[in-house]
Amino acid sequence: MKIQLQILPHQTNAVDIVNEVFHDVEFISGNISQNPIFDVRDLKIKENIKNIQNGKFNPESRIDINDIKSDDDNILGIDIKMETGTGKTYAYTRVMYELHKNYGFNKFIILVPTTAIKEGTKKFIESDYAREHFSDLYPEAELKLEVLNPQKNKKGKKMFPSAISNFSRATRLENNKINSLLITSSMLLSKATMDTSFDQTLFGSITIPTEALRESRPVVIIDEPHRFKKDNKAYKKLVEEIKPQAIIRFGATFPKNEKTKEIDYNNLVYNLNAVKSFNDGLVKGVAIQTPENNSNESAKIKLLSITTKKPKVAIFRNEENKREYTINLGESLSDVTPEFRGITLEKVGKLEEYNIAKGAELSNGTIIAVGEKIYPNIYSDNYQDIMLKQAINNHFKQEKDNFYRERKIKTLSLFFIDSVYSYRGEENDGYLKTKFESFLKLELEREIEKLSDTTKIRELEYKSFLEVSLKDIKATNGGYFAVDNSTDDDKIREEIDAILRDKEKMLSFKHKDGSWNTRRFIFSKWTLREGWDNPNVFQIAKLRSSGSEISKLQEVGRGLRLPVDEYGNRISNEEFYLTYLIDFSEQDFANTLVNEINSDVVQSSVITDSDLERVAKTLNTNVKDLFITLLSSDFIDTNKNIIVENRNEFFNKYPEFNTGLKSNKVGNKETLDKKGYVGIRKNNYEQLKPLWESINKKYYLKLDDISDEEIHSAIMNILYEGIYSANNIAIIEKKLVNTNENMSVKDGTTGDYHELNETIPYNKFLKTINKQTGFSIATLHKCFVEYSKTNEFEKDYFNKKSLANFINKYQLWLEQTFRNRFSYTKMNVKINETALTTLDGLPKEKIIQGKIGVIKDDQKIVPEKFLFDSFVYDSELEKATIERSKIDEIVVFGKIPRKSIQVPLYFGGTTSPDFMYIIQRENDKPELNLIIETKDVQKDSGLRTEEQLRIESAKKFFEALKQDGLNVTFKKQMKQDEIIKLINEIVE
Repeated sequence: MKIQLQILPHQTNAVDIVNEVFHDVEFISGNISQNPIFDVRDLKIKENIKNIQNGKFNPESRIDINDIKSDDDNILGIDIKMETGTGKTYAYTRVMYELHKNYGFNKFIILVPTTAIKEGTKKFIESDYAREHFSDLYPEAELKLEVLNPQKNKKGKKMFPSAISNFSRATRLENNKINSLLITSSMLLSKATMDTSFDQTLFGSITIPTEALRESRPVVIIDEPHRFKKDNKAYKKLVEEIKPQAIIRFGATFPKNEKTKEIDYNNLVYNLNAVKSFNDGLVKGVAIQTPENNSNESAKIKLLSITTKKPKVAIFRNEENKREYTINLGESLSDVTPEFRGITLEKVGKLEEYNIAKGAELSNGTIIAVGEKIYPNIYSDNYQDIMLKQAINNHFKQEKDNFYRERKIKTLSLFFIDSVYSYRGEENDGYLKTKFESFLKLELEREIEKLSDTTKIRELEYKSFLEVSLKDIKATNGGYFAVDNSTDDDKIREEIDAILRDKEKMLSFKHKDGSWNTRRFIFSKWTLREGWDNPNVFQIAKLRSSGSEISKLQEVGRGLRLPVDEYGNRISNEEFYLTYLIDFSEQDFANTLVNEINSDVVQSSVITDSDLERVAKTLNTNVKDLFITLLSSDFIDTNKNIIVENRNEFFNKYPEFNTGLKSNKVGNKETLDKKGYVGIRKNNYEQLKPLWESINKKYYLKLDDISDEEIHSAIMNILYEGIYSANNIAIIEKKLVNTNENMSVKDGTTGDYHELNETIPYNKFLKTINKQTGFSIATLHKCFVEYSKTNEFEKDYFNKKSLANFINKYQLWLEQTFRNRFSYTKMNVKINETALTTLDGLPKEKIIQGKIGVIKDDQKIVPEKFLFDSFVYDSELEKATIERSKIDEIVVFGKIPRKSIQVPLYFGGTTSPDFMYIIQRENDKPELNLIIETKDVQKDSGLRTEEQLRIESAKKFFEALKQDGLNVTFKKQMKQDEIIKLINEIVE
């Protein structure tokens, strides 16, 4: 399988914003081995950043005033906040391509904190799927990646590290090459690698690597910025010795200023925070599981103090008997409590990577700060056994769901464990690994037994997968630990390569020879806590407590990315959950995680256009009226900034604006299973089944043939209507004027315009039109030549605005020309899994609530004839329709799950209706099937043209179904249309 990268708006928005920072900035050329040089104090840069943060570039990307901060250190800082799992690596890779294409930058240093992150970044950039994707987007550019690794001591002349030499020597004369250097913080701090004077000379006189890198005037991209505080040694060395022109930080978490305790942003220009990521379905939700504690919960161990001078010690107190114990480095904690048998004190002092000033690290990986308590019971064998068994149970429940889909998803589980030895042992046979495999063997035998009599093809396939797993149980699991990097064991090396570097292999069901690839359980000692992830991790089982208060988002981050199917396609139109199995000492994890996620937005000082639209819909009003109300009440100003002194009153009166995490995104697994879903009533489904199966049959859209003459005429008409627009920017002016003794602000322009030189090469102009319209390049060229014979092109005729105008006019032509020139034809394709049924055609037990409606009213009585067991809807009109669908003529009805019946549209995209009904008629006449599309507007004139075309297309689609034998009627329901009236119309 090959991962299929997609162009996703939340990623391209980040890329576009970085591009905009440099828009119209003046560059000068240094020597050929340097990046283009700009003045960091250029007022245009500051203006661009201000416009981005104020929302002038993209209203949805406005930055809260509390987060607008910048450093004054002669280095341009740009901060991009993207939540874990939303594609930071993709975004910063594409930024390199964009900055090269638009401004000529060709020297980038990627700085990462750990080897695991380095390997993940290297694998992504060098992967075939990434190279093909970016080659399609940027056919004239090639990204060359150099990776700085530790130097091996060799006799003879000391030569420059080849990665630095190759990177530094590269020149802009190779105008299609983008040069990048990937390094870790430890390599940056390595004196042997970075500060040694080598026998080799670069640029005539440079013998030290840091000087060579400084000479290239690089742009630095930092991944995981919270690991590079301003006082961090690696960060200081970067700023003071390499002196990059710009530092672009990409991360979900940014460091805090030690003095102010505020987040230390430096020109934050994009903020895809955790709330938005979860609420918009860009990442998985999180379902938390905790086995209860059956022993004495009060038996805790507290770290009272540490001594960092020799002899280094930690003083612990057993909270049950109140006895204190002084433990030296390397000594066992078994005296403190027997549960700590075999666990020793490894480290005391400042634990920088966990943001702990005074703390201790135990040999099992537990981190504890002075003053914190831990539960020793969670380290007992019995409790660990329960967690292992529960993790295996969770895995198989999810694995079966994912395997029985139309397009299978391989399910992975990740285990964080207390020690390397417990897994590796002496011969890769640690006691924990052995125990896990024995539990897994029992569960595999049980699952195989359940399928012993099956004849269903997919179940037989799954049975085969399980049988191969049972036959070679060691192949089902693998581990990655830091100490593995020096191993000579070939099997362990293969495990590491698959887990750390070969994501596609981990996601594949089959090996290249066609045999089953059963590895799906991964073990690590917290080494993979950052930088590594896999989209198909559906469970993280944390068999060791982190003890310290490190970010909960970072903990779950390894499994947040949305999954990919067996063909490598990212699945984004469904709701998925990561199960997070933790011990009872962290039973408040869900609340802590929710609070951490919400902390990003509770201080918001601005409302966006989408906020207004969302709240207006909730309050059953329109955006304009709501905006005027808020403005006149002095809750916001004309730029939608919240008036500070009225802030509390505003949120009290309009709590809808204080958007936190949706309640069905993070929580305890048992609660989420009930809250996030609605049940499907099987008896009601059986009555809807014939209609449901009929409307799920596949139809293809067929456009009538169109002649070459019509296409030629269409293009010429577009050109003669005019597509050219001068690429000018007007200067906006606001004046404070006195009207009737009141002061008011009036908008206007100064009359000044500035020309933007954004022309597009003619061949690229034609290729883009061809890609978006289907018109052949030859026909387009012929028409432009013909047009040029009577019309003179402006010097910047082929610019971005002209291109956009052509595409817009084409879209109008398409909508008008084919309005009555398309049809739908049934395909002889077997119906597989649907939104309501399994692969075998049986009704599902439940469906994600969000697919039926965003609002769930537990106070409403659910009509007996409704398909679902909960009162769920999207709008007031839908609410009224459900309430009033109790008349005798209705046999059964239901909301059609969102995007489940995707009627193809001739002008692009799809549409899906809202309700389905079975209607009983009098005098033993056959039942009628009714499909309804609801529109929450008063009359047809309130519909946009596109909405009207969608309704016309849906009507034509269901007419095709009627011609194929389904007794179905399609109706649109406007705001004033009662459902009873619509039903009476068709019954009569």
